[in-house]
Amino acid sequence: MTHQPVLTQDRMKFLDLFRGFSLIGLPFVNVLALWSMLKPEIRMDLWIQRALYFLVEARFYDIFCFLFGLGFYLFLSRAAAKGQPKLLLYIRRMLILLALGYIHQQYQSGEALFLYAIIGLVVIPLYWAPRTVNLVIGVVGCIAAALIGIKMLMIPFLIILGLSAGQYQMMEKIQRGLHYLRRIWFISFIASIVGIGIMWWVAPPDAMSPFLYEVIGASLPAAEQANMDAAFRLEHIGVAIGPVVSIFYLSTLLRLNQNVTFAKMLSPLHAFGRMALTNYIAQTFILLAVYQLIFTDTAVTYTVATLVCLCMVIVQVIASNLWMRWFQYGPLEWVWRCGTYLSFIPIRKKHSGARVHDIKGRG
Repeated sequence: MTHQPVLTQDRMKFLDLFRGFSLIGLPFVNVLALWSMLKPEIRMDLWIQRALYFLVEARFYDIFCFLFGLGFYLFLSRAAAKGQPKLLLYIRRMLILLALGYIHQQYQSGEALFLYAIIGLVVIPLYWAPRTVNLVIGVVGCIAAALIGIKMLMIPFLIILGLSAGQYQMMEKIQRGLHYLRRIWFISFIASIVGIGIMWWVAPPDAMSPFLYEVIGASLPAAEQANMDAAFRLEHIGVAIGPVVSIFYLSTLLRLNQNVTFAKMLSPLHAFGRMALTNYIAQTFILLAVYQLIFTDTAVTYTVATLVCLCMVIVQVIASNLWMRWFQYGPLEWVWRCGTYLSFIPIRKKHSGARVHDIKGRG
């Protein structure tokens, strides 16, 4: 199989935009596992909880998984194109991610990096598999995981789909302009509306427990048990339609990015996405710090948690853009890169506003 990656800055900007976008939604779900949450008692909290299930849960997470698989392909392809020992570099890269994920896991039990690194090592042989084989494995696996309704089972198959997308030169096609983008957007929009409509139909009438799996096995009154059963059906359907909604989000993002005005509005997400590793881990520690220092271990409402997450994302986007004015990489991206190549790589830009030409190994 011949890999012909196009090593252009434009393609990297697409990836950065996607990564930045995926990072926006993650903290709104992760905070539920990091903080003690109050079961919704007012209408605002109830609507926020529903919105998280309909629009956020298993949406941005799916995008993050897919992009990891795409990054897997791009890293190996770029290393091969430059005559570097791609397998050695990639294994070293995953081992560093494994260590970072393990440390992060001590503070955020639902974190993904540790699992990503393990899967990233396991699926290495698939890099040399035909792209059709990887596409079939990814699609069939996602369908099976959707039928079972367990989000974690989606991860390996979304990663393989990302690998397959790289093999099909998806980023190069986006760069040239997808002539069927409007069709993808329309089909995914209709499918998303139908899926979310079904979720609305099966949603329980009352508020749900902030963390459903904490109540498994608990003895509940009949009415509460019926509400909980409906909540699990809602979650199951939400996981099943997650990839479809994610496609709608990304295709919408691409269409907006084709417009000069919207592209300018979206541009701050590039720096946010370039620092994806740093920002993802920082979100955990920021949320933990806020919870300990401000809320002192007391239960928090959905409204308060959502406002804190929104403010945090805004601050991170601003901070990322300020950082990238002076530096080539985010702090953890720089550590990851130096460890991968076992060499000290300058992190400062040569001078303010200079265009950095060395993009080796990014992604």
